[in-house]
Order: sequence, then C-alpha cells, then structure tokens
Amino acid sequence: STLTEVRDGDDELRSAVLCSIGDTYYKMGTTDSAFVYYDRALEVNPDNLLALNNCAYYLAETGQDLDKAEKMSAICVRQQPDNDTALDTYAWILFLEGRYEEAKMYIDQAISNDSTDESSADVYEHAGDIHAMAGDIDKAVEYWKQAQKRGGESKILARKIKQRKYIKK
Repeated sequence: STLTEVRDGDDELRSAVLCSIGDTYYKMGTTDSAFVYYDRALEVNPDNLLALNNCAYYLAETGQDLDKAEKMSAICVRQQPDNDTALDTYAWILFLEGRYEEAKMYIDQAISNDSTDESSADVYEHAGDIHAMAGDIDKAVEYWKQAQKRGGESKILARKIKQRKYIKK
C-alpha cells in the first residue's frame, strides 16, 4: 500500500497521504471512513492545515460537530490569515452557527484576498448566502450571480437569484 511505502519518520508525507485518502472517502460518500482518515492524518501531523480545513468543512457540511469544526478551522485561519479557502471554511461554519455578521467579515476577507480571481463558485455562493442572512440582499444576489458565472451548479442557485432570498439546500 502507499502508506507502507512512505518512509518511517516522514510524518508530513504520511499525514498528507492519509488526508488524501480521507478526501477520497468523503467524495465517495463514505463520510465515517473519511473522518477516521482525517483523524489519523492529524494524529501523525497535528499541523496538517489541509487535513484540519477539510475535516472542519466536511464536519460542517454534514451537520456534525460544529464546535470541533470551528476550533479546527480557527487554527487554519490563525496560521494562514490570507488563505481564502481557510477563510471561506471559517465563514461557512460561523454561518451555520447563525453568526452572520462575523461570517460576513470572514467571507468578505476571503473574496478581497482573491487577487487572482480564482475563488470557486462555492465561495461566491457562500458569500451570497451569508450576505442574504446578514440582511444585504442586493450584495447576496451579486455574489450568487458571480457563483453562476464561475460554473456554480447548485440546483437552487437560480432560485436564490430569482426569488432574492437564501434557500437552504
């Protein structure tokens, strides 16, 4: 197996491989296995920011342990305050906790940090959702339209734009 081929003592690489396995399991819909691999990746290397961020985001997306997700995500934001992916994850967790004004601050920072204009449609859809719930529907619609332009395929994205309101997935 790939893990047995990783030299003993190369904890960073071993952790990266475990994180990749976790990502694969999550994409396949096997979330329990995914979280086992993220936990193993973090046992080997507690500083694996990708594993921390992905585990936090997927915990939030599955509605599992938001407190744990927030703590993991906060570490990523502290370590990489200019990383738009980390900021998006943290903002999304705050949104799910109903902390819309705080979430808006972090998602706006994520978008303003996107100097290459490469943020994903998901980031822009999150921005729209957050702004809608924070009471700025015009900005929300603007972000949802940006998400569409970037290939956003959320089934409800067009409905959000048309109805000018947040619609839960």
